[in-house]
Amino acid sequence: MDPRTIIFYVALLLIAGAVAELYVRMNGIGENVEKVRGVAVPRKPRLGPPFVVLVVAIIVAAATIPP
Repeated sequence: MDPRTIIFYVALLLIAGAVAELYVRMNGIGENVEKVRGVAVPRKPRLGPPFVVLVVAIIVAAATIPP
């Protein structure tokens, strides 16, 4: 099997994982709520790292499309 094809499929897997991670972080699924004096303190989700992984994976997938 050609290494270029393997890299392409790994990049597709990373794209799916990054999209799922962005969805989870934006909706706050599984997040522990921090409370101060009994009041829940909302935290802004950190979307930077999964967004960077998504962009890099898209670029790699586009560069290694199998013939």
